[in-house]
Amino acid sequence: MIMNYFRLLLMAAALFLHAGESCGDYPAEEGPSLDGIFFEETEDLFDFEKGIQDFVLDTKKIKIPQYPTAFNPSLVRWRGSLLLSFRIYSENRSANDIGFVWLDDALNVVSEPKVLQMNFLDNFCGPKRQDPRLIVLQDRLYIVYNNMLSIAPVPEVRRMAVAEVEYDGVNFFSRQSEVFVDFAGANFSRSAKNWVPIVHDDTLYFAYSIYPHRIVRPIWGTGSCLDVGTTVGGISWDYGFLRGGTPAVQDGDEYVAIFHSSIEMESVHSKGRKVPHYVMGAYTFSAEPPFAITRISQEPIVGKGFYSGPSHHTWKPLRVAFPMGLVMDGETLLLSYGVQDHEIWIARLDKEKLKSSLIPVHVD
Repeated sequence: MIMNYFRLLLMAAALFLHAGESCGDYPAEEGPSLDGIFFEETEDLFDFEKGIQDFVLDTKKIKIPQYPTAFNPSLVRWRGSLLLSFRIYSENRSANDIGFVWLDDALNVVSEPKVLQMNFLDNFCGPKRQDPRLIVLQDRLYIVYNNMLSIAPVPEVRRMAVAEVEYDGVNFFSRQSEVFVDFAGANFSRSAKNWVPIVHDDTLYFAYSIYPHRIVRPIWGTGSCLDVGTTVGGISWDYGFLRGGTPAVQDGDEYVAIFHSSIEMESVHSKGRKVPHYVMGAYTFSAEPPFAITRISQEPIVGKGFYSGPSHHTWKPLRVAFPMGLVMDGETLLLSYGVQDHEIWIARLDKEKLKSSLIPVHVD
């Protein structure tokens, strides 16, 4: 059963004070950008965009009226149309508001942007909601996001939350949420975020981690999750720890999703400075619990403009292409992703070519 508030306080007080991974959190003040730094390009510097794959058919920057620096977009097809969500910077540079806009099939904005109305606080949390992913469950729209615990022993410890989004034809609003604080391995000095949503037989599951592939299922109304199973396969990936990115989408007898990872390195795009580079890859897994991973990318997915645009002022120097949404669109996949925490892009991927690029994963 869900731990009550006082039990949470006692557990938090008993923990050692050390911070968890906090990438993707945005303080009010910006750090420096890499623009304007002079450097001499050499053949020794890595260039991601020399490895653009042929399954990336095209990319398009989405410009949101009134919100020119909107970022980290999720995408879903709901009520027969494409719906895009995004994060919004406020005047004080916080980025806790969530916006929505409708797109046509040519990926043009066809509505006025609307800010999601959430006039409540998540249980055990403050107002710092981040990185909403859109899912449809039993024809109803939900956002899956993370929020900062208000009772953790260190700042910026995060937990996953889910809220239903209602739409009255003009505005988007949510009445309540559920925060998942009770699950096997929960540690109140470390964040749990970027879980991968999986909708299977009208039931929501999460991939709590990718390697190993650990699956949990929410027990609604309790703030807790039940372990479904864990599978381990032989995965080789040279670009950092695998973390969630997009919700998984089903394609026949398997699911496909896009993950992210980060690695500190020097590149053409960082002007020779050693900074974090956020990259993405694809993986597939079986369509039945415990959802064992079957195939995975060998190299980062890269399309034109993923890393070569402006660096922008971010919370610290970095280069970012961050996956957030995935929609099956016939024989293609629409991948929504954020660039440099200041831009919204959608890439159209050839589904079969992408899957053919993946290598098998042998489950132990």
